[in-house]
Amino acid sequence: MSRNERFTVEPAQISIGEGAAVALAFGEKFIANPELSLRTKTGAPLNEPDAQTFYVGGAKGYVDYPALVK
Repeated sequence: MSRNERFTVEPAQISIGEGAAVALAFGEKFIANPELSLRTKTGAPLNEPDAQTFYVGGAKGYVDYPALVK
């Protein structure tokens, strides 16, 4: 597992704030949370990714995660 897959919001913000990173990738978290940037800005809970649906074809696991209610 790469380091990017283990990032959570708080360590990512610290890494950017300290200048230790200029860009971060969230991978699975972004798949499960297409509005990840809005969720992190508002402190909204994150959907958990379902790895069993990755790379199997079809919409399951890519477009059926609960959307953030605005």
